[in-house]
Amino acid sequence: MLRLVPMLRIAPMLRIAPMLRIAPLLGLAVLLSLSATSQAQTGSASRRPFTLIVPVAAGAANDLIARTLAAEVKDELGAVVVDNKPGGNGIVGAEQVRRAPPDGRTLLVAPSSYVIMAAMESATPYDFARDFTAVINTANLPFYMVVNQEALPAKSLSELVQLLRARPGKISYGSAGNGSPHHFAAEMLKLRSGIDMLHVPYKGMAQGIPDLLEGRIQLVITGLPAVATQLKSGKLRVLATTESRRTVLNPDIPTFAEAGVPGVEMETWLGMVAPAGTPRAAIDQANAAFNRALKLPQVREKLAAQGLEVMGGTAETFNARIRSDIESFRKVSRAAGLKPE
Repeated sequence: MLRLVPMLRIAPMLRIAPMLRIAPLLGLAVLLSLSATSQAQTGSASRRPFTLIVPVAAGAANDLIARTLAAEVKDELGAVVVDNKPGGNGIVGAEQVRRAPPDGRTLLVAPSSYVIMAAMESATPYDFARDFTAVINTANLPFYMVVNQEALPAKSLSELVQLLRARPGKISYGSAGNGSPHHFAAEMLKLRSGIDMLHVPYKGMAQGIPDLLEGRIQLVITGLPAVATQLKSGKLRVLATTESRRTVLNPDIPTFAEAGVPGVEMETWLGMVAPAGTPRAAIDQANAAFNRALKLPQVREKLAAQGLEVMGGTAETFNARIRSDIESFRKVSRAAGLKPE
């Protein structure tokens, strides 16, 4: 019995001592496991498909840009998904991007109609200038004054203005809807030249062009892709561009200022924006990838064929343009008394 007592005291110690040695090792193993899990999750997030949200149906200009560029930036950005989210005059797509994680992996392929909506103070669940941050201005879609030659036999913009002044309120112009770029450009012309015209809004210019050909409306201000086929008929004539300088694609067409009506300048653009709060590094990565793609000959040729003038440039330049456009359009909106629908 005397020999058993020390053994009873020692036995628990024999069991506890290994546990004391093992405990630190178990703690280290747990930390390593958590670290590995965190790294795996981070890696999974970085491999998440890069998504371009297009707020209109397939076939529009910004859809073409998204799909053209998506095929060229996979090396830098990984898999790129183009997701069309039409609806609500662009609100559906914008809301999806606004609510996306601000990690630079989800961008909105935005037309300049968003800044017009902001200028008109349209009822939207977001503030475009506050809730999004610029990534890149991908392209311009130059707009042009196009007239039905039989209804308005004017060979220049100055001749057209004379005809319009002689018939105040009697000439109709078509647009892609109230608050559309087409509408704003025509209202700019009215303000700067003192003419009066009747506005006929359509649900997209595709509906208005047949009426232009038939003379039910007499003029439009639109991108040439909308009328490219019809120009060959000889019924339509292009008189001027709303760009601030002659376009690379149509250098023979004068600006409104050159044609005698200064102050009518509207550069319709397409670009990409990210949710506010997106890290600068993520914006720079996307900007660099898309700038590189925009310099490729096959990309420039494909976009030019659709009447798009390639832009590119820094996120800062595009951000400044967005804010400047909102202020400019707001002045026009208030002067013309334009209200959102």
